[in-house]
This record gives sequence, C-alpha cells and structure tokens, in this order.
Amino acid sequence: MRAERTPREVVVGGRDDSLPDAPIAIVNARLVLRDRVEEGCRLDIAGGRIVGLGDDRPETGAPVVVLDAKGAYVLPGLIDVHNDGLEFEVNPRPGTNLPLPLALTNFERQALGAGVTTVFHALSFANRPDLGRSVGSAWERAAFIQQQQRRPVDHHVLHRFDVWSPDTLDPIFESMAKLPVRYLSLNDHTPGQGQYRDFAKHLERLAAYRERRLVGDIDPDELRRRMEERQRAVADGWLEGIYRAVAARRAALPCIVGTHDDDSPEKVDAQAAIGATIAEFPVTREAARQARRRGMAIVVGAPNIVRGGSHSGNLSAVELIAEGLADIICADYHAASLLPALLRLVDDGLCSLPEAVAMVTANPASALGLTDRGILAVGKRADVVIVRRETSVPIVEAVFSAGRLVYTYSGRAPEPLRREAAQEVSRGS
Repeated sequence: MRAERTPREVVVGGRDDSLPDAPIAIVNARLVLRDRVEEGCRLDIAGGRIVGLGDDRPETGAPVVVLDAKGAYVLPGLIDVHNDGLEFEVNPRPGTNLPLPLALTNFERQALGAGVTTVFHALSFANRPDLGRSVGSAWERAAFIQQQQRRPVDHHVLHRFDVWSPDTLDPIFESMAKLPVRYLSLNDHTPGQGQYRDFAKHLERLAAYRERRLVGDIDPDELRRRMEERQRAVADGWLEGIYRAVAARRAALPCIVGTHDDDSPEKVDAQAAIGATIAEFPVTREAARQARRRGMAIVVGAPNIVRGGSHSGNLSAVELIAEGLADIICADYHAASLLPALLRLVDDGLCSLPEAVAMVTANPASALGLTDRGILAVGKRADVVIVRRETSVPIVEAVFSAGRLVYTYSGRAPEPLRREAAQEVSRGS
C-alpha cells in the first residue's frame, strides 16, 4: 500500500541551487536493484541517504524536488577499485609534474562522466624514473588525497607495493595508517613473468610508449639484468622473506591485501597465505582458478572487456567472466570503459544487467568493506547515477554523490534537469 505523503512535492525542470540539500525523488526510473530491474519506479533521497524505494515513501517533513528520469536506468554509483588515471593527469608526458589540485579536478570530471562516485587511486610506491614514479611523489599524492573532503567523488588510495623495493614498506604503512580504508596491492613488474611474461612483447610496448613520450629512455640490457636478478632472488627464497615482512606489518596494522598480475597457482598461494583476499588481473586461467579456490575476489579491467582482449597480449577478461572467474570490473587506466564493458557483457549474454552492475558496485563494496554503499537500498549512501542507453555508448545524464547533484551531462541532460515553472503535485499522482 502506498504510504500517505505529508510533505508538499514540487516538480522542477532545472538545476536549482537548493537541489543538493533538498529531499529528492527520482521518478519514472528503471531501478537496477541487486537481483532485478524495477520499471517505472521511484527512489527518494534525503540527508545524503536513500530513504525510499518504490511505494515505500518517506515522510521528510520538507518539500520534495521531483525529477523525472523518463525511463532511464538508475544505478548505484560506480566503485572503481583500481585507477591509474591520477598519475597520468599529473604527468601526461614524463616530467610534466602538473599541480595536484588541477590533476585531481580534471580526473574527477572524467570519473563523474563515467558514473564513478568512489575511486581508489593506484599509487605506485616505487622509484621508477623510466615511468615517472617515485616513493616521494606517491607519498605526496596519498597525503593530498587524504585531505580531500566533501568532493563530488569519494577518493581513496590503493597503495601499490613493489616487492623488489622493500624499503618502501615503512612509508606505505605510515600512509595507510592515516586512511579510512587501507588497501595494499603486491606488485612485481619484473620482465619475464606476470604481465610481462613475453619479454619481446614487453620491449615492443615500451618502445611504443617511448615514441608517444609516455615513458623515458629504455635500456633492454638493464631490463634483462633485472629479470635475471629476480630469478636468482626467487631461487634463494628472498621473495618469501618479503611476504613474511608484509605479514608482520599487516599484523600490526590490519589492511586489505591484493595480489597483482599472478601467472601461476603458486604465486596465488604464496600471497593468500599472508592474507590476500583480492586478485587483480590474473594473467592465466590457472592463477584465476586458484584464486577462486582460495575464495579471493577477482578483478579484471574494463578496457580489456571493451576491446576484446588485453592490450599486452594476456588473458581476455571476457573469457574469465564466461568461466565465472571474475567478480569485479575496474577502470584500470580508462574509466570511460566501465559502463560500455557492462553493456557488452549483457549484450553477449554472459550475465544479466543486475549481475553486471554488481561487478562495479556491490561486489567491490563487499571486497573493500564499504558497507554503506554499492546497492540501491533504504539506508545506504545516496550515490546514484542516471544512465540512458540509446546506442552502444551509454550516456551518464546525472550523478548524485551522498545525495548531492554533482554532475549533469549538458549535451543530453534530461528534461527534468532544466528549469520549468514549479507546480504542486496532487497526492494521488
């Protein structure tokens, strides 16, 4: 039964300065819930939370701004667990070092246009001049992100630990101690294994990056030396010692641990043994299957899905999803691919729309302990995205972050987001 509505409702057609703080009702929506899509429904927002779904109407005690979704999909805000974009915004070319406020603001515009309301910036704590990375710059960026409050996007840090730079453990754990969500990824980018198993292809890719001035000079002999050095260190048990050091730090400061680019079941086991619960970008089926047996949440990249395969010649994310070996889709290096990736999975019959959406909302929320978001449900944080699909490229028409309207797409803004004369709505409407 429909609850009696005591507050007056007004229909507006334009962005109103009072809209972010007023109770809001989104009507005529296709709500993408955890297990189904509800057609022609209503969602109510007040005080930064979802306060009503469908006929369950809240009593807000204040006028309600009614927005007509006109049949568009309404999703939870996307949660991106791994995004390299901030590094590129700071250094679109090696050594550019643009100001962090400018870089973050530009990143944020792109994230909102993709429907992302929560993001984990993948910051590499490693001294890699060839890639424009250093421990100092990662520390600075992590500290800057920690200071951001009440922004349109909720910003977090994914601390990427280069296992061959053990001296970075201190600054990483010091940085994580200051953050509400502590997330550590164990990275090994030594050539000859992991993502770079094919050494010749790795050199080709670096040469292409160098030509586009995305990386500095390349020394193949140095890369070969690193590869051989790693092989000797693994044989001597050195890597096992690094894992033990991580486990000891984690005992003192609990954190979420993820693996990265695993290419064998043995690697998965070694990291699961120290508490890893997330497997980022497994590069072989064997590694992915072992991660599944270990109960780990498996992360794949949206660009891999959109383009139909890995840009570095590794395992196709679509193949993993088809085998039930993926739980989370992240932007990796391209947030705009997130929604098209979901639609491709649905169009190809690999999963339903609610299942696809869960891979960028409910599943990452569960893996990272973000219990206040990730689904459209009463009491959850009102991170809400209005998406319309008329072509293969979906359009994000509006984004609400903690109940505040933070983004509209001017080229396709829905009619309700343009100013019209306000009018009172009758109780029976």
